[in-house]
Amino acid sequence: MQVRKKLLMLLCTLLLTILCCGVGYADAHPACTGGEQHEFESHILILNSEESEGQVENVCTLCGYTYIEYLPATGHHYGDWKVVEERPESGIRIERRECQGCHREEVRTVRIEPPSPESDSTQEDEPGINRLDLALSASIGGVWVCTIAALWYNSLVLNWYKRESVKALKRR
Repeated sequence: MQVRKKLLMLLCTLLLTILCCGVGYADAHPACTGGEQHEFESHILILNSEESEGQVENVCTLCGYTYIEYLPATGHHYGDWKVVEERPESGIRIERRECQGCHREEVRTVRIEPPSPESDSTQEDEPGINRLDLALSASIGGVWVCTIAALWYNSLVLNWYKRESVKALKRR
């Protein structure tokens, strides 16, 4: 019951905080002296890009109230990696991707396994056990072993209880 009261108090405090912050946020602009509400005209000071934030100046045409709004950086939007060059003899592959907005490029080098000459197609077709199958079968086996052990232990306890009950009845 005590935990329930504490959780209710925490929830009420959180709700009150959200309501107070919401009212404070909604009333962030002072009242317009030139009319009922502000009529803003926006001017871009700094244009935002992928790497830098932008700034927009908002000026009320009625009373002259001004504030600056900060626009977050948009970030790069890269496409998929595309193979530029592959060198199997040295075991590397060079890949490139490009930002769709500003066409900035990124290049990376990926290590690849050189093809082995003794690789056969018959080896790939043969079914085998992978690590996930091994872990799954081991965990299922562990569950069975634990279940059997618990049942065995319970039967020992039950048999002991029966023997003690019979002894107690004989003593009466």
